[in-house]
Amino acid sequence: MELYIAFVEPQFTGNIGFLARVMANFNFENLIIVNPPELDDDAYRFAKHAGYIIDNAIVMKSFEELRNFLNYAIATSGVDTSSPKKFNRISLTPREFANILPKLSGKVGIIFGRENYGLFNEEIERCDFLVRIPTSEKYPIMNVTHAAAIILYEIYLTGLEKEEKNVAEEFELELLNRRFSELLELINFPEHKRKNTEVMVRRLLARAMLGKWEYHSLMGVLRRVMYALKERKK
Repeated sequence: MELYIAFVEPQFTGNIGFLARVMANFNFENLIIVNPPELDDDAYRFAKHAGYIIDNAIVMKSFEELRNFLNYAIATSGVDTSSPKKFNRISLTPREFANILPKLSGKVGIIFGRENYGLFNEEIERCDFLVRIPTSEKYPIMNVTHAAAIILYEIYLTGLEKEEKNVAEEFELELLNRRFSELLELINFPEHKRKNTEVMVRRLLARAMLGKWEYHSLMGVLRRVMYALKERKK
C-alpha cells in the first residue's frame, strides 16, 4: 500500500508547511497538493525540518486528477449525519478508519479540504470513506492541520501492516459498481433514488473489503440476474 496525504486547494502556504510538519511527526512522507497557491517562504518556515516533504510533493491541477490517481480515496469533514438516507455523510472516526486502513491496497489517499469550506459534496461522493473527528457540537469544525494531526496519530498508533491483502482492486470495484448501476436501470429503479443508492452501495463495497473470490462471485450473480431479466423482457 502507498499512503498519500492530499490537501485540496489550500488558501495559505503556511498551512501547507504545518501539514508537512505534522506528517513528519508521524512518519508520513507522500504529500499531494491540489491547485495550491505559489509556494513561498512561509511554507518552509512553518514546515521547520519537514521541508523535504514539500520539495517532494506531487502537485495536481484538480480533484478529478487526484481521484483518478488513487485506488482508494478517504474524505475528511467536520460535518456528518446519523440519517441512513444521507449515505455520503455517514462517517467513521479516525480510530475506526485506522483499523480498516491496513486492509486496503494500492494508492490510498487521505484528503483534506479547503480551510474555509472543506471538501465539496460532489467530491465527498466520489470518495470511498468519510472520516470525521468527534468534537463539541458548540464548535465542531477544526483547523485542517489539527485535524490531520489527530487522524495521522491514530494511524501511527495502529501501525501499517506490510502484507498486501488479496483484495479486489479499485478498477474491479468500479466494474462492480457500474454493473450495479446497470441493474438499477434495468429494473427501472426510481431516478430520484438512484444516486443515493449508488453511493450507498459504493460505500458498502469499500467497507466490505471484498476478496478476489468474493468479487468474482458477486459479479457472476449480477451477470446471471441481468441476463435473466433481459430474457424475460424479450
